[in-house]
Amino acid sequence: MSDVLECDCLIIGGGITGTVAAKLLLEHGHKVMLVEESSSSKIRLAESLPASIEPLLARIGLFELLTSGPHVLHTGMVSSWGSPLLQTAPLVAAHHGWKIDKQFFIEQIRSTLPKQSTLLGRVKDARRVEQGWQCSINCANTQNKLVIKARFVLDASGRQGYLPRVLNLQRHTFDKLSAFVTNMSLKAPIQNQPAVAVEAFRDGWTLVSKISDHESMLAIFCNQFTPDFGKLKQCENWHSIAKQTHWFRKALPQEPFDIKTLNASSHIISQLHGDNWLIAGDAAMSFDPLSSHGMTTAIYMAEKSAQAIHKAFEGEQGALGNYSETMTQIYNSYLNELLGHYRREQRFTDSKFWQSKQQFSAPEVLKVVG
Repeated sequence: MSDVLECDCLIIGGGITGTVAAKLLLEHGHKVMLVEESSSSKIRLAESLPASIEPLLARIGLFELLTSGPHVLHTGMVSSWGSPLLQTAPLVAAHHGWKIDKQFFIEQIRSTLPKQSTLLGRVKDARRVEQGWQCSINCANTQNKLVIKARFVLDASGRQGYLPRVLNLQRHTFDKLSAFVTNMSLKAPIQNQPAVAVEAFRDGWTLVSKISDHESMLAIFCNQFTPDFGKLKQCENWHSIAKQTHWFRKALPQEPFDIKTLNASSHIISQLHGDNWLIAGDAAMSFDPLSSHGMTTAIYMAEKSAQAIHKAFEGEQGALGNYSETMTQIYNSYLNELLGHYRREQRFTDSKFWQSKQQFSAPEVLKVVG
């Protein structure tokens, strides 16, 4: 026999979107169960938040978390994009924003949730029943199985998505991009190192992003058109690319390092909501890291999804549809903005990578999302 729990909303995925949404729904007085599959990834991701997000963070009670832990003010960005010269991005506010240790930030938020509202495990089966959903959970580190009966399911399970597979929803992918990522520890800070350095090279682009004064994230972004694409899983093959850069070359360690390959393409699911379900975060739509939209939009989606679910529980017709319309409008603007970013690099017109990034079409997303 499996234990049975009942809740108002089951949230699949304990990343930034799922965790923030759980916090907000609990504050609305709803019974929430957040199911997170444990991860053994050794790679820590550096994220940036713009200064413009501070009112949102204050509104949902997260701003004070930025002033504790390893998070620091964003001290500036340099780029070699469209020119071999390094250029400094101008200030757009009183400061550039914040550099965030993403996993630490998620753990900070999760620590504010009641322990009985979070569960390490994997959703193995989800099916609709008369009163909502019935889901089977395999609990992590034990042989226990759990059945959760929920009025509503919020899928925030990341790029792979759970509900899109269960419901056979179409995924619209607008481009292809992979990220080869590593972390680098510093014995001493690199003099005058910017918080973020983005540099284009003939067959892709590189990123150096500070996590703290003693650690940075390094990444190479490319696709199947990049020569020796598969060989970038081996660290010895990074040095030929580093020779085409400035800051990436400085930051690249000489000793061997671990590399993780991540999907960095742009996609959106054909339907973002339905009866008693909603999709948010990367499960709904994903962003090219060049845009810096990812974490900002994830937090915004968490707020809007929690609001939509709360309003639906209160009986407001159209709340879920309004959420979907808002998100698809945001995504359409993003795609056109992204195309403009890539088209500003005109040094490598014969490169198949740059041709592929500059020629993809950015259709009206509202036409492909129901």
